[in-house]
Amino acid sequence: MVRPSGSEIRRLIELREMIKVESLRLPTARQRDLLGLLERARPWKMAPSPVPEIPLQGAKDAARFIERARRRKR
Repeated sequence: MVRPSGSEIRRLIELREMIKVESLRLPTARQRDLLGLLERARPWKMAPSPVPEIPLQGAKDAARFIERARRRKR
């Protein structure tokens, strides 16, 4: 596994925080869809930890998902 750069780590932290905050604003059905997307993005197959980690690409996918949900809501 390739170690992410400092800028990638900062972006991942920003995206994770945005996902946590914005996911609570989504309707329940959309929250389930988002959780499914995040689960598919996990690069490992073992049981998740209490607070699952997601890779940068998974966070980017989740951020795009939230952006699309926001646009539909308006």
